[in-house]
Amino acid sequence: MGLLQRDAELASLWRQLTEVRSGAGRLIVVDGPAGIGKSSLLAATAAAAARAGMRTLRAAGSPLEQDAGWGVARQVFAALRGAEWDRLAVGAAALARRALDADEAEPVRGGDAMHAATHGLTWLAAGVAEQRPTLMVVDDVHWADPPSLRWLAGLGRQLADLPLAVLCAVRSGEPPSDADLLDELLATAPEPPVRPGPLGSDAVATVVSARLPAAEPAFATACHAATAGNPFLLGALINHIVAERVEPTDAVAATLRTFGPEQVARSVGRLLARLPAGAAALARAFAVLGRDAPLRHAGELAELSADEVIGLADRLCAAGLLDRDGDRWFLVHPLVAAALHAQLPAGELSRWHARTARLLHAERADPETVALHLLHTQPVRDAATVDTLREAAARAAVRGAPQSAVVFLQRALAEPPPTRADEAEVRSELALSLAAQVRPDAPALLATAVELATTAEQRSRIALSGARALGLVGRFVEAAQLCRVGLDRAAGIAPDRRVQLEAELIANSWLDASTVDAARQRLRQPAAPHDDPAWQVVTACASLFDGVPATETLARLAPALDSGAIDGTVVGTLAKFVLIDSGDLDTARAQCTALIEVARPQGWLVALTHGSFLRALADIRAGRIRDAEADARFAYEFKLPISPLPILMWTALPFVEALTQLDELDEAQRVLRTIGADGDLPPGLLATAHLLEARGRLSLARHQPGAAHADLCAAGDLWRAFGAAHPGLAAWRVDAAEALVALGDRAAARRLAQEHLELADRVRLPGARAAGLRALARTGAAPVEHLQQAAALLDGSTERLEHTRVLVDLGAALRRGNQRVAARAPLRQALALADRGGMRLLARRARHELTAAGARPRRAAVTGSAALTSAEHRVATLAAQGCSNPEIAQRLYVTRRTVETHLTHVYAKLGVTTRADLTASLATDDRRP
Repeated sequence: MGLLQRDAELASLWRQLTEVRSGAGRLIVVDGPAGIGKSSLLAATAAAAARAGMRTLRAAGSPLEQDAGWGVARQVFAALRGAEWDRLAVGAAALARRALDADEAEPVRGGDAMHAATHGLTWLAAGVAEQRPTLMVVDDVHWADPPSLRWLAGLGRQLADLPLAVLCAVRSGEPPSDADLLDELLATAPEPPVRPGPLGSDAVATVVSARLPAAEPAFATACHAATAGNPFLLGALINHIVAERVEPTDAVAATLRTFGPEQVARSVGRLLARLPAGAAALARAFAVLGRDAPLRHAGELAELSADEVIGLADRLCAAGLLDRDGDRWFLVHPLVAAALHAQLPAGELSRWHARTARLLHAERADPETVALHLLHTQPVRDAATVDTLREAAARAAVRGAPQSAVVFLQRALAEPPPTRADEAEVRSELALSLAAQVRPDAPALLATAVELATTAEQRSRIALSGARALGLVGRFVEAAQLCRVGLDRAAGIAPDRRVQLEAELIANSWLDASTVDAARQRLRQPAAPHDDPAWQVVTACASLFDGVPATETLARLAPALDSGAIDGTVVGTLAKFVLIDSGDLDTARAQCTALIEVARPQGWLVALTHGSFLRALADIRAGRIRDAEADARFAYEFKLPISPLPILMWTALPFVEALTQLDELDEAQRVLRTIGADGDLPPGLLATAHLLEARGRLSLARHQPGAAHADLCAAGDLWRAFGAAHPGLAAWRVDAAEALVALGDRAAARRLAQEHLELADRVRLPGARAAGLRALARTGAAPVEHLQQAAALLDGSTERLEHTRVLVDLGAALRRGNQRVAARAPLRQALALADRGGMRLLARRARHELTAAGARPRRAAVTGSAALTSAEHRVATLAAQGCSNPEIAQRLYVTRRTVETHLTHVYAKLGVTTRADLTASLATDDRRP
């Protein structure tokens, strides 16, 4: 019998699939209570899509597999085999291998396998859809494992550019595996869910008459009332009546009452009692094993012979409890599985799952599959159980499923581990999985793990790995404290490990004013060797803060730069800050680019984000504002949904700076408001000092000198608490002087400018000295002379942002001194630099001053490379370097259609039609003075 009373629902689903076939992908949701017919709708829609030439991929969530990392994703792509898999799993899509096959997964630094796998799966889905329009069906998505839910939610946000539909069925009222992720997924659907309603009385009468031809009229009406038109419950009720050999008369109809899940459970129990011996055990085996269990596993678990299993399986199919599709056997509905589970007391259910775990382990099943059953057993202090759960957790972590690893390790702790040392390891592994998810309970768990360690080696190893994980998620104080505990009772710690712990402690301590003095004291200890890269970085950082000559600081740092040991750590981040603040922008940029190129093919997004946001900081000083905005936006958008405020402040820093220089002041303010950084900021953090400066510069651009002065003075107070005497690191005085001039206090502004110049003379950096001269000129002290000195200092310098500022101020000073003709040369030079680098805030000032000086400046570009947005410029640059559209999309983590759209705009603005013309046009613009 076909679907009854579902024409409207099928029409809605088919209309949406028609749009998908034309290239407008989407998430489609079918929502309703258990038994209402969602799965039937999905099956009918998939069949129609297949007939229309769409490829269909299928998966289903289940209660047992909620903790199976990537379980749904693996089902979706199970059909990809052989040559097709080899053809599709390349480039960014190759990162999907870790999710789909644990044996192909390589360890990822920084706990970043989750993001790598998610990115790879998205590109794999895109590759499948680009071959032909595709329908991805996910039944019972509320039971999908969290990693798969996260991937589907991310995919849902990118479907608009793909001929791909994700059709999900959700059971209303059922607690999901992860409510937040499910909500995030469902929010990507462009239309409300399709909600199949209950069958009407006529449809129920049709079903009843087909199954019970002798049924009297009142009987169908009673069935409709008893089941409220729920299709599954109606079928279960009819099965019950047939099994009980009840005559479907009007008299019996008068006795029918509500028939729901509880009645289904009782009916299943009575039905099994009538079947031959062993049928009940076989049915329970299928309920325990979960979806699509092999028949032989069910037979072994039920302790039946091969001949008995086949006969009893057929009887269960005839009774309407079991179904099959080829070699796949499954209970007909989750409500039947729930009924069978409900018949088993907790202790008995635990024993069934324990036996299943032993059976699967004996067959060398994947440890994660075994662990899913161990989760449902009672703790019995079994060392083998702990070992299996730890192995499963390790595989889950490598494959990018830290949530699954957490569940397995929590169960291992409950077993519990056999020794104190084992417990320390389990707690450490659990804490690292929690830290990968930025969970607040990770620090306390790591501290306990260190305390439980039984040897100096174990204690120091756990402390170091934990501190590095905590530092990357912004828990700097806890990271430093963990290092201190790891260094306690130092006897027995290997010298190299001790130095690494000391360096990690100091690096994290530099980031908080309350601990920076302790970091300085530890640096004075002479025990550490000077050839350790981490130690070289922290000593260079101390030199930077102390304001020693930049050449000395860079000399201390140089030996560490070629060491990969510091990449992806707080120490590595500090190294690049030292380069930037010491004026070595080219090396800083090269270091960041090298990290990005290593991280991108691995899907190591934490490192990719760090490299991008640090490169953005270097590019801002170099006047490459469009490039900086593209990097900063990528880092910000990646970190925004997953990071706490201390990390978001770092990530927002270059984004706000770039947007300010791009003259996108309202958007810069929105970024601050979005992360909660438009009011009071967390006290005492290095990120707070930097962001206060950025916020002050934004306020100056918005002509709010009072707000700017308040933020910049607060930054100055914080920099003093850090003991920062480097005018490139703590540049607040220059901007505070500008605010004071605007507020009418030139004397106070002059004092700040002179303080800055004194510090700049110590570090011997032309950029810092030029900024001080510019600040002094603004106070009215020999402005032309000071600005000419500053311009000469920066002629040919990589610090093009400061150079452009100086040139604009010089032109303005000459113009105000009635030297209008002389003013035009520096202003034209400033305008050329500003247009080339995207410094639109300065370009606007330069045009205004040129007009005031009697010149006719060219208008803001609407064509040419200066008219390109940051995203367009980045795409155009990669295209000019020879990257294909797919390569550009994978490098920038956008869809191919997005790349195509950007290139269409680029070609129009540059007036070119080929990539060769594009390369020539960009090269000409780059050479233009």
